[in-house]
Amino acid sequence: MTDYELVFDFGSAYISAGSKKDGFTDKIPSVVAVTTDSQQIVAVGVEAIRMGSTVGGGVRLTHPILEGAIIDTEGAKALVSALLNRLVNYKMSAFSRYNVTVAVPCGMISSDKNTIETVFLGLGAKQVGFVETPIADSVYLFNEFRTRQGIIVDIGYDCTDLAIVSSNSIATGCTLYYSGKSLTEAISDKIKAKYMIQLSYDASEYLKLNCASLYPNDSTMVIVSGTNITSGVVEQVNVSSKELYDTVVEFVRKYVRIIQSLVESVKGDLATMVRSDGVMLCGGGSKLAGLDMFLQNELGLPVYVANLPDEVTIKGLLAM
Repeated sequence: MTDYELVFDFGSAYISAGSKKDGFTDKIPSVVAVTTDSQQIVAVGVEAIRMGSTVGGGVRLTHPILEGAIIDTEGAKALVSALLNRLVNYKMSAFSRYNVTVAVPCGMISSDKNTIETVFLGLGAKQVGFVETPIADSVYLFNEFRTRQGIIVDIGYDCTDLAIVSSNSIATGCTLYYSGKSLTEAISDKIKAKYMIQLSYDASEYLKLNCASLYPNDSTMVIVSGTNITSGVVEQVNVSSKELYDTVVEFVRKYVRIIQSLVESVKGDLATMVRSDGVMLCGGGSKLAGLDMFLQNELGLPVYVANLPDEVTIKGLLAM
C-alpha cells in the first residue's frame, strides 16, 4: 500500500494543496455553489464562481472557510475532494491512503483543528497533522533570505500571522484578525465618505491592488464605478493614490505597533539577531506598494518581501 504525503493551506480566498512526492501544487478559490432550494453542492472553485455569475436565482455562492477555520463542513469537504482529485486521484488505488499536514493560524483553537481533522479522516486520510503558519513560512523564507531567525509577517485575506521564529519554533507571536480584507473595506468606506458612492467589494479590491500605495508622492489615478447612495445612479469617479494614502498608512501602522511589541518581548542574543535579520513579509497583503520601505522606516529594521508571497506557506510545508 502506497501512502501519499499531502499538505494543505486553508484560506478564505483560496485553498492550496501540494504533494511531497512530486512537489506539485494547486489551488482553487474557496467558493462553493449550492442550489437555493435543496442546498445541494453543484460546483466548487472557479466553476462555482462562473456558475454564480451566469445562472439565475437558483444558485448561491458560499464560503466554507473563515479565518483559516471551517465554518461549513460539507462545503469544505467538496473543496478538499476537488483538490485531492487533482493532486493524486489518478495515482491512487482503492487501497491507498494518504497523510496530510495542514497549516493553521497561530491562534487556532483545538475545536477548529478537530473539525479540519474530521473532514480529512472522512475523506480517507490516514493521519492529520498541523503546523502553525509562521513555522511553515519560515522554512521557505529563511532559505530565501539565508537566515535562521526573524520576524515573520504573513498578511492573508482575513487574518495575519505575526511571529518571531527561531530554531524552528515560535518565540512569540499572534494571529491578528485584521488583514487584506480590512484594507479593502477601509478603502470602500473612504470613497463612500468622500464621494457618496458605494463601491462593490470587487471595485474596492481593484482600487487596493491598482491604486493604494505607501509612496506619498505616488501619482497613480484609477477610475472606478459605484452607486450614488443618494440618487441610486451608477457613477464613475477618479481616485488617486494620494487620496488613499492616509487610509493605507492608518492600516499599516497597526502592524507596526504589533511588530514593535513582539520585538520588545524578546531579550538577549535572540533580540540582537532578530533586529539584525529583520522582518520577512509574505501573503497576498505583502504586495501592497511601498509596504517594505514604509515598515523599514517606521521600525528601523530591515524588511524583505518574498519573491513569491502567495506561495510561501504551501512551499514551506512541502519543504518540511
